[in-house]
Amino acid sequence: MSWNNDHIPEIDLGYEFDKRSFANIAATLDKNGFGNAGALLRNMTANADARAEKAVNSEANNVVKEVTDLIKERQYHSKSGYGPGSPSFQRKVNNQHLVDTVKDDHDGNKHRIYANVTNGGYNYSQAFEFGLLSRKYPAHHPFEDTVHHLGLNQLHSELDDKINDAIRKGFS
Repeated sequence: MSWNNDHIPEIDLGYEFDKRSFANIAATLDKNGFGNAGALLRNMTANADARAEKAVNSEANNVVKEVTDLIKERQYHSKSGYGPGSPSFQRKVNNQHLVDTVKDDHDGNKHRIYANVTNGGYNYSQAFEFGLLSRKYPAHHPFEDTVHHLGLNQLHSELDDKINDAIRKGFS
């Protein structure tokens, strides 16, 4: 891996919900005199979307917690006492600690979870995730292991089930 930022590890979560189709159906119901069926469909659609967004937000929080826990476990494992809360940890240059820079960029129903710690313009999370052969620095894989631990890499993951359940409850 070269010294660029082409391989920053990240986890993307989100879902697609076609509100426009439901709005068109609701408008058709209103136009053809189906009473309050159009308004009911709009309310159910909004409820389902809000529940699905809440399910994704909850899973994003789980991902951030899992990633930070794995980083803490793997980066600060020495018996020297160096770790979050220790005086030497607090005095580190620039106060940039990998565990403190895990971000969750949230935009509607999409989440992008990554770490943004740099050293001379190089994103250090790449080295921590994938390792450096030239420096004999081992790979620690907190992002990859989080995906496996939480089952996000499966075709029908628990997140899919949570979103489907949230949408189903929104329409009931």
